[in-house]
Amino acid sequence: DTLVFRATFSEDVLNVDATDIAVNGATSATVTAVTPVSGSVYDVTVSGGDLAGFNGTVGLDLAAGQNITDGAVNPLPAGEPAIDETYLLDNAGVTLESFTRQNPATSPTSADTLVFRATFSEDVLNVDAADFAVNGATSATVTAVSPISGSVYDVTVSGGDLAGFNGTVGLDLAAGQNITDGAANPLPAGEPPIDETYLLDNAGVTLESF
Repeated sequence: DTLVFRATFSEDVLNVDATDIAVNGATSATVTAVTPVSGSVYDVTVSGGDLAGFNGTVGLDLAAGQNITDGAVNPLPAGEPAIDETYLLDNAGVTLESFTRQNPATSPTSADTLVFRATFSEDVLNVDAADFAVNGATSATVTAVSPISGSVYDVTVSGGDLAGFNGTVGLDLAAGQNITDGAANPLPAGEPPIDETYLLDNAGVTLESF
């Protein structure tokens, strides 16, 4: 919710304050403080406005009427510096889009290992087996999580009584999951809109009559 840029000049300068610098971007945030670090280095704070919920790029420009000079009263020319870093603000958060059957691709099945594919709305961090729970009466557990990309993970369910289990097996987010996006927005609890399951059939078939 607060961004601090460091402005570095070629020499010591005078008259540097918040009116000399403008925010570049669609945000309504403004320059709220300018703090000298040395005579040629200043920290510029951007905050307020819609910054807490903003999504997009935020940078700095020199204000049109800036009056910065050096000690000999040479004015700072207009224009952008050679190094002009920005922030990408991400307050949208991440969502879980789907749990789908990956391997086997069809259900019912008698497979002893089930692989679900978890797809998120953007790249996520901290994804491991502790973030998922098996949904169903089976004693099988999540035994592996394999990244396919930053936003797609294959989740393996196996072990327990799965080899002889009959019934539905699905996947849930664990109660204590700590998945976030790159901006540390946490993944909310809940199930995805697409939430596929497997029907396990290990009972076998019998010939009942001729």
